[in-house]
Amino acid sequence: MTVETAQCRVGAAEPSRTVLHGVFALVAISVVGAVISVSGDLSPHLLDAMGPEGRLSIPLPMIVAQISLGVAAGSCNRRFALIGSGLLAVALFVSVISGFFDGGYAEDRFTAFERAYQLFLVAALVAVGVLAALRFRRVLR
Repeated sequence: MTVETAQCRVGAAEPSRTVLHGVFALVAISVVGAVISVSGDLSPHLLDAMGPEGRLSIPLPMIVAQISLGVAAGSCNRRFALIGSGLLAVALFVSVISGFFDGGYAEDRFTAFERAYQLFLVAALVAVGVLAALRFRRVLR
């Protein structure tokens, strides 16, 4: 029994940081994507690359929301874990789908490398979304 488990009351959700670690990986991938955008002249500045028009990164407000939801998803408080993991899974699903409607996947200025990086980012979003959905299911049981 870990110290973290010992601090949770009986019948509470088992704490897990897997989703939060996935979110931190998304943050790192997003920052690298923003740097690629600036160096490839897709965005003039790093903050622009991590804004709503960024194509290789997650917008900063969404990063903050994802970190908050990732913390909640790992909580031993069942309600927080359900809310955090459920909302995060839905948010990541919506962000992947939105790329089809906002023109994000149809960017014609991408080099082959930038296109591959975008696919890597989308795959990471899907992977963390699946982790969040699995956490939701595990806590729900």
